[in-house]
Amino acid sequence: MKGKQLSLLAAGLLMMVSTGATAQQKIAGIYLTQDDYLRHRMSYTETNGHAYRARLYTMVPKDHILLNGGGEQTKLQKDRFFALQLKDGKIFRMKGGENYELLNRHPKILLYRRKLPASPKTYPDNPWRYYFSAGDGAVQELTSQHIKEAFAADKDLPDRMDAVFRDKDDLMAYDNFHHMYKLEWLIR
Repeated sequence: MKGKQLSLLAAGLLMMVSTGATAQQKIAGIYLTQDDYLRHRMSYTETNGHAYRARLYTMVPKDHILLNGGGEQTKLQKDRFFALQLKDGKIFRMKGGENYELLNRHPKILLYRRKLPASPKTYPDNPWRYYFSAGDGAVQELTSQHIKEAFAADKDLPDRMDAVFRDKDDLMAYDNFHHMYKLEWLIR
């Protein structure tokens, strides 16, 4: 019994140390509004060759992030900005304690993905769950029914969707000819 407790304690300490080492991320900048995101206008960008570092609080979600840059620390509430872009190019929107990776820049529909937490024993075939927001609406799970409800004014959309998409997994199909997701192209 004591061996099991020591193993759990050691694993917990190792997790805390590795979390502390990756707690701050270099960012390319922050999009304050959805319009800024769609127009590629970032704030808190690199100054004098030094990128901002952001403490994102992913393990224990908080309602803010801390930005360190230029010798100053800024506390920025998560509901006061639209998204942030990491130095590796990935863009994340933070809503309700969750981080959603943005996948496109379409003014009518934004597509997101979020990695599912899972143990190695029960790792799912598809570790991602997909979401969307219509215009500047709420982030919701990506299903055909939710899309049809969000775009109810487009009376032809349900028939077009039924003709193109067979199941839920098809909703994230990418159209190499148009260089966008098929769903984006249908909604344009």
